[in-house]
Amino acid sequence: MSQHYFETHHKGFPITVMLGWDRPLRYFFLSIQKPAELIDSAMKVEDEDFLYSNLHEEDPFGHGLDYYRAVLGHFHIDVPSSMFTEVQKDYAGNVGNRVVKHEADGSFTELGV
Repeated sequence: MSQHYFETHHKGFPITVMLGWDRPLRYFFLSIQKPAELIDSAMKVEDEDFLYSNLHEEDPFGHGLDYYRAVLGHFHIDVPSSMFTEVQKDYAGNVGNRVVKHEADGSFTELGV
């Protein structure tokens, strides 16, 4: 699976957004990792580790990238467009085992393939 990370803040707390493509199971995924003390009324499921995870969804594997753009918008979290561009490339090339860290300016660094 490809994993694209972006570290930012939400309501004054550090969070990590991970977006990617799961090659073996052929689906996009999104998670927003948070510290336990961050509580947000927009959360669908109370979870100590995640503000959001596609695994909390009724259909966790059936969503496209536009859906995840909307999820991030729901939480008022901005990520660099490079994340969506690169995950789309992973999907098109059916790439797996790619780990990428994205920066707010749109640059990114490949951490592993």
